[in-house]
Amino acid sequence: MAGEKILFVDDEEQIRKLLATWLGRHGYAVTLASDGWEALKAIRAAAPDLVITDVNMPNMNGLELTRRLRADHRTARIPVVMLSARKQADDVLTGYAEGADEYIPKPVEMAVLAAKIDVLLKRFKAVTGQTTHKRGGNIVLFVHGKGGVGTTTLAVNSAVALAETTIYRVGLLDLNVEFGNAPMLMDLKPDKTLAHLAIETEPSELDDVAFSRYVMQDRTGVRVMAGSDLPERAELVTVSAAQQAMDRLKQTSDYVIVDTPATFSQLVLAGLDVADAVVVVTAPHLPSLKATTDTLEVLDKLVYPKERTLLVVNRTSESGVEMDRIARFFNRKPDLVIPFTPACDDAADRGRPFAVLHRENAAAKVMRDLAAQITVAAPAGR
Repeated sequence: MAGEKILFVDDEEQIRKLLATWLGRHGYAVTLASDGWEALKAIRAAAPDLVITDVNMPNMNGLELTRRLRADHRTARIPVVMLSARKQADDVLTGYAEGADEYIPKPVEMAVLAAKIDVLLKRFKAVTGQTTHKRGGNIVLFVHGKGGVGTTTLAVNSAVALAETTIYRVGLLDLNVEFGNAPMLMDLKPDKTLAHLAIETEPSELDDVAFSRYVMQDRTGVRVMAGSDLPERAELVTVSAAQQAMDRLKQTSDYVIVDTPATFSQLVLAGLDVADAVVVVTAPHLPSLKATTDTLEVLDKLVYPKERTLLVVNRTSESGVEMDRIARFFNRKPDLVIPFTPACDDAADRGRPFAVLHRENAAAKVMRDLAAQITVAAPAGR
């Protein structure tokens, strides 16, 4: 496993030189930094495959460095090894609590360090799709620029429409961690959520059996994972936990529908990093249309492929801007228009997807069209 990029952070020059020499002899490409600030600059310039950091350093210590890496969707998966002369149990636990994958006391046993590096790099390649293993199902992100446009309703009913083909295994992840309603629209009451997973389970301990405790199955066959059960628990959901949830759901699904809030938070950006398709939902009213324009511009700035983006207008009321004006507003025709129907509110009040309760409704039929378009934008098995 030669050639992987390792960033080594330590404020003592002699230690930096010694470990850099040792890593270089083992075939790694080494970058050096003397504190957390220099490390962050180096990571922004070129993301490493692994970070080895001392704990006690000036300007920014290893704990703060790790905390910042874990909070950013671009760096949350990078393995971190902490080295420290502080060997007490509280010190070690603090390191793990901040997100370290390994905590090795000084003086370092090089054979132990070599083994840890090897294991972590293999794991990193597996979770970032750099191995030859099957990549799993497709992630489909439902996004919106303004609340109240029915994004959750469309996400839930799209998942149901995909599952009812009996061709696809479907998962649904609610990333609206403060005020998520996806489980409620399926009459599901979660005992365990993504917030619980974030605080109860270490990544190394999360096998299929452990993960299944956090997932519910709807009678349509859709497997559902809630974000949190209380708004105050939302802050417990980390970027790493969201990435783990998507990884795990992908392994047992052909499609994973991800419902998101009206924000480009680190959690949403983590979903966008792995999204095979994005469904942008808007309503035919000027505030929603303006917010959707901003959303599409953000996707452009992030260089998300237009061919994998579906624009859906959801007529949440009988009034609204006409379709020809909407097309001119976006300089493109929407891919689908969901017609207004009171069946949406009726189904929500009864706690079931309208695609199930009102199968012959015009909106339910269009939902099946949306499911079909999703399979075109992100073909299963691709």
